Amino acid sequence: MPANFLINFATMPSVPFPALTLLALTLLLVRALFPVNQRHRGTLCFLVACILLITVSTLRWEYNLPLLRHLQPILAMLLPPIVWQSFISMASVNRQRYLIQLLGPAALSFCIKSVWPASTDWLLILLFTGYGCSLLSLARQGERRLTSCRLSELKQTKKMAFLAGCFLCLSAITDLLILFDLGMTGGKLAPAIIVVAQTMLLPFIGAALLATGKRVDMTEIDTAVAPTRPAAVEDEAAIIFRALEKKVRDSQLYLNPDLTLALLARKTGIPARQLSSSVNAVSQGNLSQWINGFRIERAKTLLVSTALPVTEIMLESGFTTKSNFNREFQRVVGASPTAFRQQQRDSLMTHSEMR
Repeated sequence: MPANFLINFATMPSVPFPALTLLALTLLLVRALFPVNQRHRGTLCFLVACILLITVSTLRWEYNLPLLRHLQPILAMLLPPIVWQSFISMASVNRQRYLIQLLGPAALSFCIKSVWPASTDWLLILLFTGYGCSLLSLARQGERRLTSCRLSELKQTKKMAFLAGCFLCLSAITDLLILFDLGMTGGKLAPAIIVVAQTMLLPFIGAALLATGKRVDMTEIDTAVAPTRPAAVEDEAAIIFRALEKKVRDSQLYLNPDLTLALLARKTGIPARQLSSSVNAVSQGNLSQWINGFRIERAKTLLVSTALPVTEIMLESGFTTKSNFNREFQRVVGASPTAFRQQQRDSLMTHSEMR
């Protein structure tokens, strides 16, 4: 978050908002660490960077140490590229362009700051806005860019990238308002702006980031999308879809829990963009839902034909988290795995009795 935002906020010792914000973020960080198999690197990097920046900013004003005074704007300049890198690392991007976008803006800002210290706040605003808009664009493009993201985590990652982008942009807007207020009224409105932003922005965004990984209420789940319904009219998309479906079935690629769009494109020999667009056009659903359709069919077979525990069946079918497995099973089948197994057993018993 911009240095001026935090410096001005730390001048308000009568209200311990920095301590409350740090406590909220620390609790969110602890929550993000568990369970281990549901950790998301983007969320962890985001929370750790925010906690470190606010801690340094608060200590800097409390003790006015020269080291912290110089360290604070440096950390503020590093926060946007750290958050951006956490998500862009899962996207298809040219290596050289990636390094330029990651290191270039911050390095240039450091150079300008060293010769023109008064420009620090404006540089921070530009950094937060630029990286924030880039994350919003990444979230909008979704699976077309996030080709190295596991398909099971694609929806969650898109939401996280969007919320992180909103956080960076809103932080820049907040600091810009404070700068204007300092110039026009001498900072009369700055305390109110800072209190509102500090007490609501960080905890709200952090909570929203973590909430994206929670189980979705069943009333919000999309209707089932069958994985094997090609379009009525035979066109290029349908041809690609049929070829893809055959390769996925024959090779059982859907059983790989780490399956990504990039890996699927390599294994099938179909370009990622064509692969994604064909599935979206023909199956009337996204790629993740389509792959999960195969996994659910596998899980249904195991639930009926074996006595394996549901958790083991989940892993055997290519899922990694129970929440995602239950959500997708409910979406496709209309019942939980346990209820489906019981229904099948009851049906079999009834059929046997009738015979």
